[in-house]
Order: sequence, then structure tokens, then C-alpha cells
Amino acid sequence: MAVTQVQVLLAVLDTAHSASLAQVLMQAGATVSLVQVCSAEHLLEQLRDRTPNLLVLELNQDGSLLEQVRARHPYLPIVVALSRPTEEITFSISRLGAEDVWTLPLDTSSMVERAQGVLERLPVPVTTGAGQHGGDTAAAGTAVAPVIEDGEEVDPSMPLLPPPAMVGANPRMAEIRNTVEKVAGTDVTVLIRGESGVGKEVIARLLFEYSRRRQKPFIKVNCAAIPNDLLESELFGYEAGAFTGAMRDKPGKFELANHGTLFLDEIAEMHPMLQAKLLHVLQDGTFSRLGAKRDVAVDVRVVCATNKLLEERVRDGLFREDLLYRINVVTIFLPPLRERRDEIPVLTEYLLRKYAIQYGRPLRRFSPEAADRMMQYDWPGNIRELENLCKRFVIVGGETQILRELSSHRDGQDASSAVVSSIEEPMGSLAAPAVGGNSGNSGLSLLEVGRRAAWEAERRAIQQMLETTHWNRREASRRLQVSYKALLNKIKQMQLEDHASKELGTEITRENQSTH
Repeated sequence: MAVTQVQVLLAVLDTAHSASLAQVLMQAGATVSLVQVCSAEHLLEQLRDRTPNLLVLELNQDGSLLEQVRARHPYLPIVVALSRPTEEITFSISRLGAEDVWTLPLDTSSMVERAQGVLERLPVPVTTGAGQHGGDTAAAGTAVAPVIEDGEEVDPSMPLLPPPAMVGANPRMAEIRNTVEKVAGTDVTVLIRGESGVGKEVIARLLFEYSRRRQKPFIKVNCAAIPNDLLESELFGYEAGAFTGAMRDKPGKFELANHGTLFLDEIAEMHPMLQAKLLHVLQDGTFSRLGAKRDVAVDVRVVCATNKLLEERVRDGLFREDLLYRINVVTIFLPPLRERRDEIPVLTEYLLRKYAIQYGRPLRRFSPEAADRMMQYDWPGNIRELENLCKRFVIVGGETQILRELSSHRDGQDASSAVVSSIEEPMGSLAAPAVGGNSGNSGLSLLEVGRRAAWEAERRAIQQMLETTHWNRREASRRLQVSYKALLNKIKQMQLEDHASKELGTEITRENQSTH
């Protein structure tokens, strides 16, 4: 009969709880070694001498010891034992990737099954019956052999930690960590803002997992992925007979998320008519299904996310101002990856390990040249783009295409600089004169720089297309996907008629007259 050989190092601050902890682990089937922790250096020294399959670590209300262990052993499975767990220390522990948190003193009878669940998740060697009697367990084990890469031993069979959310020393990310810690234990509505792919859903799930509702449902709804005429029934459900095809009652996402958390992604895409109903639910906690005659009461914590500027959509009449105030109780703005480059190495390491395990490939790392290019790259697709790049590297294995992509981005940046330089002189001539009559260039706003660069880029694109089509303007308008009249007007505005036929002005006038 096969027996799982689980080597557990039990590190306690004092021996008061060591007996119950050891008893639970041994009844769960583990081999336990006990050490009393005198200091962080002492524990790290113990871990240098032996690497267990699992570390069970007793902590006080200070999580610094766990941080030091995690810094030296990023992939070591750890269970934390606490006498008085609080939301703050639990949040800190979970962020550092602990397998579980046990509350002291332990109830031995109820904890054995929970400990067995932890042990079963560990990738440990399995030995045959001969191994039980002193045989060579290493020879009999089925653990994946380590892969040697650049002289470093890396074991792809090591457990994968939770995604490294909000890592690094970036001051803005430290502020976000602080906000999440304070807000997670409350029920206030949170609005998460940021570009597409920055990890807004990760923050939403952190708010959920560190809240009192973490044992209840977490329901995600992408408001941009569901047509507006279906989104209402998806959120609020419907009664049988509410419309053709409604053969039975269907609960909505609000009912399914009762006592839990509802994450509304891309909230800016919700239709204004539906926004009114959402506002009512947020204010009163009640709503009615489609076709229903009575209201339904729910207790749901709502977290919203958007990559749009909601204030502009309010001005455009696309988003209700009162709903904006209602969901904007606490705002978390996630900066793009290019503004927190210190996270790129950690995220890359996590993603490479994740997909090496998922696809059964050896774990390899990027060359120094590729890593340097990645640190310089602007990542317009943010973490999602980085994830796709790492996945492609794990599957394909070569860096040639990746280096080419990163180099083409740099070339694109150089081209953009050339466009700005080409319009620098006309911009300077339009700059406001300095006070006192000096004609020094005071510069233009970034908005004006962007407009002028866009105008110049558009002019060059039109001219190139006209030359490609031998000044066949109808064909050029089709390829550029603009109306024929709009193209004629742009040719005149951009003073391209010198390159066209002499009849262009007459044709533009004729086209304009025919439309009035």
C-alpha cells in the first residue's frame, strides 16, 4: 500500500501549543519535526539545513517573520497558526500565500480532516511498501526531477502560490494595499478604475477573500459582454411567463450572490435605463424580477470596475450622475504596468511557473537581453499582455519572436518621436509669446501636442493611401473605411489637392451641393 511521506517542520514560538499541533499533523499522516523559534535567523538556518514539504509556523500579531521566510523560500508551502487572528493579520498572511490559517488552541478532533486536506494538496514523493521499512524513498518517489537552468535548480512540481497581487515597493501600490486592508472588512461599494488588463478583477477578489463574506458566493458579471436587452434578466432574473420562452422562474445574479459579493465589471457599458434599477437596489437592497408582483430583498456587497472615465460619460448623458455617487464610495485606481515596473520580474516568474506546470513543460527563464527589453517595454495591454507573452514563451520556447515584438515597439516609439519632431516648428510658431514681449517658446499643452501629432499622422496615412490607389479616391475611402465625402473634405483641408487632379475643388463643391 502506498504511503505519502510528508515531512512537516513545526516551528512554534513556545511549546504551549506544540503538542496539539503535532498530534493533528501526525493523525493526518505526516512526519513531524519540532523546532522552537528563537528568531527569524534561527528559523532560516533550520530551513537551510532541511527543506520540509510543509512548514507549520506559529505567529504572534506581527507577520514580519512570515515575510522573511517567504522572501527566502517563495515556493515553500506554509500553514500559519495564530492565537488571536484579526482581519489585518489574516489579510497580510493570505497575501503572502499561506496554505491555511489555523486558530489556536486547536480542536484536535475537528482539525485532523482539515490538516489532511492541506497535506493532500502537497506535491510530495509517494513510496511503496518497501519504502516504509527503511528503503530508499528518494529512489521510489514519483516527484518530478528538477530542471537545471543557468546553474539554478528549479523544481516545476513545487506548489503554485496565489497570484502575486500588489507586489513591489511602488508607493502607489503600497497605498492600494493599505486601502484594501481597511475596506475589505466593510460592506461599502468599491469602484476599481484602471486600464484594460491591469488586474482589476484581482483586486475585487482580494476584497472578497479578506472580507467576512469570503465563505459566501463571489459572482462576476461583465456588463460589456451581455447585450443590454438581456442584462436586466441576467442581473435580476425573471418569473415564468414574463416573456415568450420564459418557461420557468430564473433567479438573477443578485439573488445568487445573496450574502456574498457581486462584481460588476465594465459598469460604464450598462444602459442608463438599467442603471436606474441598479441604483434602487444599492439604496434599498430590494428589486423585482421581470414579470414579478413582489420585491426580493438581498444582502449583497457590490464591487464595480471600469476602464472608462465615468465623469465624461455623465457629461455625455451615458451614465447617471446619482449612480456614480452611489458606487464611488471608495475608489481604487490601479496604475498601468508601465508605472509599476518593479512588479514585472515577480509577475514574470509567477506566470512562467504557472504555465510550465499547466502545460507540463520545463521551467525556463528569459535571457538577460529579453528581461531588459521587457523592463523597457510600455505594455499597452498591461498584465494581460505580459501573461500572453509568458504563455507563448513556455509553449514555443524561443525568444526570437518575442525580441522582435519588443523591438518593433521600440521602433514604433522612435517613429512617434519623429512625428512630434516634424511638427515641432509649426507648434513653436503658434506658442504664446512670453511676458515682456520676448518671443521665447513657452510650449503647448500635452493635449494640443496629441492633437497635432494625430493630425499629422492622419494626413500622412491619407496621402500614402491616395498614392497607393493612384489617386482613386473612392477606392481610398473604401480602404480607409471613411465616407467618400469625408475623404474629399479632408483632402482639401489638408491641402493635398496639389497632388490630385485640377478638378478636385469642383468635385468637392459638387458633392457638397448634392447633399444639401
